[in-house]
Amino acid sequence: MPRLMTRLAVSLLLFTAPAAAGETRPAMQETTLAVSGMFCSSCSATVEKALKKLDGVAAAHADMRTDRVSVRYDAARVTPLQMVEVLRKAGYQARCPEPPAPPARARER
Repeated sequence: MPRLMTRLAVSLLLFTAPAAAGETRPAMQETTLAVSGMFCSSCSATVEKALKKLDGVAAAHADMRTDRVSVRYDAARVTPLQMVEVLRKAGYQARCPEPPAPPARARER
C-alpha cells in the first residue's frame, strides 16, 4: 500500500508540475480549408496524411464530396497558409478560409 501511495503522489506531481510552474498550453484551433482535386478516397487520405505531417496539426478530416478539409491545429506551431502550401505541393488546389466580413454599419440619419 505505501508503494501505491508513493506512485500516486509522484504521478500527481508530474501531472501538475507544468501548471504549477505557470505554463499553459495554447488552445487548439480549428479551420476548414477548401481543397479541389480530390476525386477518390485515396485523394482524401493523401490530403489528410500531408496535413498530419505538419508539426502542430493534431487532426485532419478531408471530405471529397464537399471539397473541404477540417483541421485541428496548434496556431503557435503552424498556420493555415502553411497548410495550403503543403497541399499545393502534394498536387491539390487549396485556399485559406475567407475572413468573416465586418458587420455593415447602420446609416446615420
